Amino acid sequence: MQRTDGTEVGGRFVLSSRIAGGGMGEVWRGTDSVLERPVAIKLLRTNLTDDPEFVARFRIEARNAAKLSHGNIAQVYDYGEDDGTAFLVMELVDGDPLSKVIARTAPMREIDAVHLLVQAANALHAAHSKGIVHRDVKPANIVVDDESVAKLTDFGIARALDASSMTRVGEVMGTPQYLAPEAAMGKEATAQSDLYSLGVVAFQMLVGHLPFEADTAIGFALAHVQQPVPTLPDTVSEPLRAVVHAMLAKDPEARPHGAVEVAEQLQAAIGSTPMLTHRISPVRVAHLPESAPTTPLPPTAAGAPRRQAVFTLSRGQNAPLSGTSLTLRIESTSSASVDLIACELGADDRALGDDSLVFFNNRRSADGVVRLSDSGRIEFDAATLGPEVHAVVLGMAVDEPATLGELPDLRTTLYAEGSGQREEFHLPAELSGERAAVLARIYRRGDTWKVRNVSAGWESGLPALVDALGLSVSTPPQRVE
Repeated sequence: MQRTDGTEVGGRFVLSSRIAGGGMGEVWRGTDSVLERPVAIKLLRTNLTDDPEFVARFRIEARNAAKLSHGNIAQVYDYGEDDGTAFLVMELVDGDPLSKVIARTAPMREIDAVHLLVQAANALHAAHSKGIVHRDVKPANIVVDDESVAKLTDFGIARALDASSMTRVGEVMGTPQYLAPEAAMGKEATAQSDLYSLGVVAFQMLVGHLPFEADTAIGFALAHVQQPVPTLPDTVSEPLRAVVHAMLAKDPEARPHGAVEVAEQLQAAIGSTPMLTHRISPVRVAHLPESAPTTPLPPTAAGAPRRQAVFTLSRGQNAPLSGTSLTLRIESTSSASVDLIACELGADDRALGDDSLVFFNNRRSADGVVRLSDSGRIEFDAATLGPEVHAVVLGMAVDEPATLGELPDLRTTLYAEGSGQREEFHLPAELSGERAAVLARIYRRGDTWKVRNVSAGWESGLPALVDALGLSVSTPPQRVE
């Protein structure tokens, strides 16, 4: 098949420009002419597609990869074979590979490095919980967009090669610079192997170079197996050094036990530890005690409970949502009463109408999707919002003389559920004398919903917030007791 601008693949995917090439083939920017959306198209080398057993196994792996639905994984849309060429159609992520980000900015700030590493760890957790091991975690396979959202790419391809007739016992699969010791020795790669590779990526982000240097693939393999990991410099904080070195343990059993544990330890290392003890602040709509703990999610196939994937988003940071069933919870150790607020916004970032404001005396939005629950939380399913809704903002207000900055241990948590997984987003607020604030923004970006930590407040309270939303309400609604 000819591979040039304008070539049609699979009867519907049109190549437009070549993005990158590698040992497996090449990736093109293209268009799905049926759904009229941009896509990335990976065309495999002809000598690979000529192997019938490889094609059959690769097809199975493509199906497995397509089952992965996570905001930090570049989704596989389609697989096909056309005129002797096998191809994958994937989500097009506009951004730079992490390798370019490292070359441009390393050594990276710890908070920036951890923000990206946590996203990659949560992507690995989503894959591992479905029994899929990446086998080739490296900066070139992590794409970072202009909002610092990281997406892991190339799931399933290394696994397909590993299962094909081209792989012999003891053959090494993956990129030598990032190979776990067990994989370098030709043993089966596991989820723990992916964590080691992510540890190599973390080392490179924090210091600007790899932990080991060699001239050949064998040299790198021997280094991973035999050489002690160099100590990270003192410019990296001691807690973060400890986490990265644990990820780089030669013995897989000595590494953190799972990708979620990696995410938690990374965030704890930079001071983003979630509070372990807290209680919900009284909410006007229902002065109820704290509800019972959330029902645990079903166990994974391996029998281990599926733990929450945790993000801490600093002010202005974004993250994609894997699930669309959302719950916002406000907590504090204060005795002050807090009003939760939500509002649906249109394309102009203004409220769709007065009835779109959810408040203590208007418990549901006009379309019935966004609601204030009896337990004092904002709940809605973003997937059921109409096309006219481009975003939902979530906030809070407190009566005088209290201010939001005076609420001790103020904590905003967003839970996102979907596809049997649950994500937890901590949104620290940067507030002082404000009496009303927008804390989070849930918005569309293509086919994905995202959350942004807004943390923007108004000292004059609720009237200013309402006016900022474009509503014709100059004073707060009267309380309905």
